[in-house]
Amino acid sequence: MKGPVHRRASRLILIDGQRRILLLRHAGVNGQSFWAPPGGGLENGETFEEAAIREASEELGLTHPSLTRLWERVTDFIYIDHAVTQHERFFLVEEKLPPLTPDALQAHGTEGILEMRWWTMDEIVSAEEPIFPEDLTLELRKIQN
Repeated sequence: MKGPVHRRASRLILIDGQRRILLLRHAGVNGQSFWAPPGGGLENGETFEEAAIREASEELGLTHPSLTRLWERVTDFIYIDHAVTQHERFFLVEEKLPPLTPDALQAHGTEGILEMRWWTMDEIVSAEEPIFPEDLTLELRKIQN
């Protein structure tokens, strides 16, 4: 195994009027898939906030989203044959999701995003496919109370 790779990422938390959370299903290795909030790694010179705004535009078609910083964490995981240590910062996006633009759909294809779906907390807890971060419902309960 190679590594460790150090990475920084911004993640976006969108909550709809029914208190459901938007998650994207990503193609994983060996035919497995996983669900995670929208977002991605920081590019050279980007701040967490700049990356969050860029990812909101690329993956969701949102321009100039209103961001509220929620929480951050450092996590370790294996990606293909690399150990990864990732510093993540999560932001609440307080905007309605527009219909996906052709550019956003193209980004989904490029990034291995298979689908997007709104999830209730109960659905996340009982999901059969992996959902990352593993403690998502714990963190969400802190902000929804």
